[in-house]
Amino acid sequence: LATYLVSPAFADNHAFAPEGSGAFTTLFVAAKDVESYIESVKSNQALFEMIGAQAAGYCETISGRDHVGQLMLWNAFPDVTSAIVGASKYDPSKAPAEMASQREFKYAATWAPLKPFARLDPGYERAMRIKVSQANLQPFVAAISKLEAEIISAGHDTFMNGLFVAIGGGKTEAGTYYLKSITSSVETHGAVIDDYFAGASWGGAYNEAVALIDEVVNDQFEICKQYFTAQ
Repeated sequence: LATYLVSPAFADNHAFAPEGSGAFTTLFVAAKDVESYIESVKSNQALFEMIGAQAAGYCETISGRDHVGQLMLWNAFPDVTSAIVGASKYDPSKAPAEMASQREFKYAATWAPLKPFARLDPGYERAMRIKVSQANLQPFVAAISKLEAEIISAGHDTFMNGLFVAIGGGKTEAGTYYLKSITSSVETHGAVIDDYFAGASWGGAYNEAVALIDEVVNDQFEICKQYFTAQ
């Protein structure tokens, strides 16, 4: 299957990988029936074991969709080598007929994190493809790390920022970075946004980070869940 992006720990707080390491593979599809397709994928636990994934799950796009049934299936690995080796063991374009009939395969990509997550804890997520100059990339990572800390200090304790670069993502991902802003639920995410518009103390840090973005290519909301953890 595919994977997504993140690094250091599973949602149950078990160690995953050292800070700054880790990788994801992702499979992007258009599902004919999202719920049924996810149940079919979840039932094939042997596949995740075969490719060596340490965790797996999905993100369903719910706002700003590129197409109906937009899904990203993700697998988490300890490093890029494990991710690309795992991806080489499964070709989504040659899926069994029953699985292939449930979705249209779009493309796959491998991702490396440029900023580590404190934990792998999927939830309600704002997903943005952005362009940042090389000169501003490290300042941007520092800015979103500072922003994350200030938002958490303001009482939004499930908030996380992640930033990823695609490897082998084709023309769709070329030249962009993937910025993920995550909270535990739609309610907690909405509370962060309301806080900003109400004049949050961290608003300055947000504005500093945004000023380093050259272009927002895409902006979506996703609901993400984990359905596999390696034993």
